[in-house]
Amino acid sequence: MDYLDETLNFIESNEMREYLRTRTDWLERNNCARIVSYAPAPLESKIPVLELIAKQTEYNPERDFYNPAKMAGLARAGLDERFNNPTGTIFILRDWFYSKEGCYYEDLFTEFKAAVRCIHEHQGEFGEPDDPLCLSFSIEKYIPADNSKMELCCEWVLNWRGEIWYFDYAHDYTPNGQNRWNKLYDPIGDLNLPVPFQVGDIITADCRPFAEECHVATSANPDSHRQFRIN
Repeated sequence: MDYLDETLNFIESNEMREYLRTRTDWLERNNCARIVSYAPAPLESKIPVLELIAKQTEYNPERDFYNPAKMAGLARAGLDERFNNPTGTIFILRDWFYSKEGCYYEDLFTEFKAAVRCIHEHQGEFGEPDDPLCLSFSIEKYIPADNSKMELCCEWVLNWRGEIWYFDYAHDYTPNGQNRWNKLYDPIGDLNLPVPFQVGDIITADCRPFAEECHVATSANPDSHRQFRIN
């Protein structure tokens, strides 16, 4: 397997995939790791590709950000944290819609799998049944801390099927030397990749479930990656 091919499989647009094959100058180790880790795909599918990128590219200690080896390790930790629970651990499940501030549903569980089972069992009760792609979930894990308090340990982001897409430790709870430059997602969502579009082109941007599908137009040189929304 080739890490470039496996990386590009995480880009949904065929036009973007084919264009990036001509711009391999942008597909260096760090950017490939970001493409994979930020993709809307299950963690289980990201781990082997992140490890492949780490194996087939050269590590530069001066560029230890977006490190595919560390991102793969964080993804594995995200899967393990589902079951590595001290007595008293609590999981908080919430559902989210891009069109609403805050959540509609919130509940507490003592097991991660129980929270995911709730997503499956009550699928029809969550959100807009005609467009489940508008719906996502978060699960926060709280563990007992000093002074009888509960400490936020980590958080998962799941799609409407209950698949884990993203994971991160809480800001004040970062074991194993993790740092903010090796996370599995970026809330801003800026990959800073070149695009095959020309100034004035109108394209469809689909960022569901985190934002509604909309049309945008390129407003500057494609390598500056600037677009603006068309209502």
